[in-house]
This record gives sequence, structure tokens and C-alpha cells, in this order.
Amino acid sequence: MFDDVLTIQLKSYMKTAILEKIGLSKYEAEIYISLLKHGSSRISTIFKNTKIHRPIIYKELPGLKEKGLVTEVNKGKQTYYSAESPEKLKSLVDKVLYETEILIPDLKELTLGDKKPKVKFLEGKMSVKFVYNDILDTLPIGGVFYRYSSTKDSKKGRSYLPSDYEYRRDKQKIERYVITSERGAARKQAKLERIVKSIPKKYGLFDYDVTQLIYDNKIAVIDDNSQTAVIIENPVIAEFQRKLFMVLFNLL
Repeated sequence: MFDDVLTIQLKSYMKTAILEKIGLSKYEAEIYISLLKHGSSRISTIFKNTKIHRPIIYKELPGLKEKGLVTEVNKGKQTYYSAESPEKLKSLVDKVLYETEILIPDLKELTLGDKKPKVKFLEGKMSVKFVYNDILDTLPIGGVFYRYSSTKDSKKGRSYLPSDYEYRRDKQKIERYVITSERGAARKQAKLERIVKSIPKKYGLFDYDVTQLIYDNKIAVIDDNSQTAVIIENPVIAEFQRKLFMVLFNLL
């Protein structure tokens, strides 16, 4: 019984936390969830279901209406509030992504004065997750990254990826150019956003279990043997590595 109550509380907390991440306040999230669950409600009913003080409810409802998540209907002298479909939340997410895309170039300009490479060293399984999350966080929608793929054990390599990596990657329509071993190329099915070429085994380039990725102005090197990663951030070095990659890619 206690475990069931705890599970319900945890699910409720997660819903509220996710709504907060896309721009709702804590109280807005709780009111919206209550209206979805209980249907059209008056202020007094919202108070009864959420235990949020009435002045706060009055204060938060205009924000929910402005976001298009709540509508107000007058029935006689009574005012009722109804939750719009959760599909409306997608427009909030799209707005955040759009505003972020506009903001990123301005923020990047703040660091143009510092031309020294920035180096980040990471250890453990989480280092791989960090790199792939960083790729998605760094690249814009429709962005491209370049990868020398060298993980010998494909199952092990996939287990190190963030759990939502493929979903986010495909959602952002990220394109990939991949150079790998003949064995690795055989494992990878053809995809619209992925072009794969292989290097013959005789060159031994992929005997070391080391993967290199080039994205935006960064180069990440992952050593699966020691579970470490290094990220170098510098536009000149990244562009040099990108051109070098494409020279080799076009020769294969």
C-alpha cells in the first residue's frame, strides 16, 4: 500500500518537473494537471483538488491562458476553467527550441575573443553519455557530425549511449558521416541521415577501440579501453579535422 502511494507521488512529481522544464511555474503545472484530471472547474474546485491558496490560483491562471493551455468559460455568474489538450505543450517546446536557436549565436560571440583551445577530460561510463548529449546540445536541427567509429563490441557501445539519444538525434534530424571498419559497416543498416564508409582491415586503423567525433567547433575522442573521453573545443582545430575527415571519406 505504501509503495503504491509512493509510486503515485513520484509519477505526479515527474509530470510537474517536466512541465516546469518547458516553461510552466510549479503552480501552473499543478493547476494544469488538476484540470486535466478533474475536468472543467471553478476556482473553489481547483483549490479543493490542489490545496493551492486561491490568491495564487488567481495569479497563475492568466499565465496558463496566455500559453494556450487553459480556457475560461462563463456559465451564468460562475466562471469555469478547462485544460486544453496536452498536444498544446508541443508548441511551447518548439518555442523554447526556436528562441534557443536565435540565442546561441549571440552567446557564441561572447567567447570569440578567447582563441585558446578549451579541453575537457572525462572518466567513466558517464563520459560517453556526456559526449553524445553534448553533440545533441551543441548541434542545431539538421546539424552534422563526423565519426571515426571504432567500438569493437556494438552492444557494449550502445549501452553507453544516453537512453533517449536515438529519439533526440532523429527528432533533430542530425546527419552523420561515419568511417568505420568493414565489420562495423556491415552491422550498420543504411539510413537517410547516415552515410557509412569503411577502411579495409589490413590497415589496422580500428584495432584500438578509440572513437573520434567532430561536431560544430569540437572534437571528442573516446577511449573505450580506459572509459575516458577528451573534448577539445576550438573552431580552427575542428575545421581542420573536419576537412581531413572529408578528404579521407571521399577517397574511400
